[in-house]
Amino acid sequence: MFDRYGIALKRGFGLSTILFAIGLIPGACVAQTMNGQDDAVQLAAANEGPPDIGSPLGAYLAGLSAIRDRDLGTASDYMLTALEGDPENPELLRRTFMLIAGEGRHREAVELAERLLAVEPDHLMANLVLAVDRVDADRWDEAEHYLTVLPDRGLGSLLKPLLLAWTAAGTGDEVESMRQLDSLSQDGGIEFLTHLHKGLISEVFADAETAAAEYEAAFQATARPTLRLAWIAGNFYERQGNPERAIEIYRQFLSDGRGTGVVTPLIDRASKGEVPAPLISDAKAGLAEVFFNFASLLVQEDAQDLALVTLQQSLRLRGNFTVAQVLLGEIYQEQNRSHAAIETYRAVPKDSPFAWMVRLRIADELDKINEIELALAELDDLATERPDQFEPYYRMGNLLRSHERFEEAVAAYDKAVERIGEPAPHQWSLLYFRGVALERAKQWDRAEEDFLKALELEPEQPFVMNYLAYSWVEQRRNLDEAKKMLVRAVELRPDDGYIVDSLGWVFFRLGEYESAVEYLERAVELRPQDSVINDHLGDAFWRTGRRSEARFQWRRALSLDPEEEELPKIEKKIDEGLEPEAEDS
Repeated sequence: MFDRYGIALKRGFGLSTILFAIGLIPGACVAQTMNGQDDAVQLAAANEGPPDIGSPLGAYLAGLSAIRDRDLGTASDYMLTALEGDPENPELLRRTFMLIAGEGRHREAVELAERLLAVEPDHLMANLVLAVDRVDADRWDEAEHYLTVLPDRGLGSLLKPLLLAWTAAGTGDEVESMRQLDSLSQDGGIEFLTHLHKGLISEVFADAETAAAEYEAAFQATARPTLRLAWIAGNFYERQGNPERAIEIYRQFLSDGRGTGVVTPLIDRASKGEVPAPLISDAKAGLAEVFFNFASLLVQEDAQDLALVTLQQSLRLRGNFTVAQVLLGEIYQEQNRSHAAIETYRAVPKDSPFAWMVRLRIADELDKINEIELALAELDDLATERPDQFEPYYRMGNLLRSHERFEEAVAAYDKAVERIGEPAPHQWSLLYFRGVALERAKQWDRAEEDFLKALELEPEQPFVMNYLAYSWVEQRRNLDEAKKMLVRAVELRPDDGYIVDSLGWVFFRLGEYESAVEYLERAVELRPQDSVINDHLGDAFWRTGRRSEARFQWRRALSLDPEEEELPKIEKKIDEGLEPEAEDS
């Protein structure tokens, strides 16, 4: 999700190994060191039960619990309380610092960073927080001091030259800036990053010719440019009176289907000849860019807690940094922090190219916190604002379908299809999901048409084949065709328990009970908690004479929260078994 906005390194860069080597894992990374449950259980046991929450240990345990629940704001407060009770504990100090810094509580983070450096002078994130604090106060020489102690190995070999280059730019030393970037290691496929920041620094020093050469070199250095590179270079060419090159860059990025909602407004602007403001206009913004790039890289490596700390430094230096706000919202979404994600996305300016995309995401998060009507209202507003866009109605259909409001979902999907006209091959899922809603709304003829049309657009799509074939099996029609379709679907997705179950069920309907058992046993292994699959296996066991095993599976199905209408059917089978075989045919 995140590499659209940041940097993308070649496989094999080994960031996790680097983080370990420079002391970030374990120790400073909240995700690695603050699991919560194990520590909480051990400490509670040692104290013969949970202590009073007002005590340092109680606050610590409450903090661990809040971390487990991803309530990091509350966790930060609890850990500060625990630290007050045990101020000399270095591990507690590290944990609390990372939490506070990750929440963007800058004043408290600076205080904790200073305390942390007293016991661990080379702590990477503490030095970075203090460097940012000094840059924010225009104390560039002091910032440079904190950066020079960063390690010259691992991730430090990437981060240190970039930050020192921009601090040199902050003092007006262009030569030193370029010297620092020339020292940047090119391992791991980051050559384009060197050229990108050389271009940006050249712009700050009003050297447009060098900037253009560096941006072009950045494109040459990467086979798949990121959105951020395309955006920066396109913005430069628009301001240089060369909108044709800008549009070429934007369209090249769009060629593989990425970033349509974000890049299309940039193309529209360039086509009109409008001149945008520069994306990076001074050294502080350049440093914010480095921290944003670093945060993007950390997110790609699933080091989200470290990414949060880094991203907060970017936003401290540049509070209106929209692309960093979007990345922050994405991290909150990944952490299931819906309220924080919504608040962050609401801060994105309405005239930003990201505005449309983040409002769609706001609707997703509103749904997650059961604000369903607010989510539908958000999508309805978006549909009204852009009558040429189908996606709001498509998402509305998905939302309504997930809440089993199938007739309303069909109506929303109908509006989406109406806006599309003739669906393109990549839009097969719209017809598939509408087909699902239609089938559940008991409009089978229309549903079957949608499934068949989806297969025309995306032949042998396993999910479509599964739903269509299973529906035929349940209707006891087209069984041979359903069997052929499901055999192919299983070949394509052999580890999908639902598809394997469907194939087992068609064998059952065809009276091939031994084959049915084979596939249904496999399906239960793949999806042991599914009531329907366990019920199916019970039926197959019964037909093969394995009566005790059948009743065991039915009892298991009964314990797995089956749909209400299935309860009496399963209970009857437990008591009486299956009807004679003629009922299956």
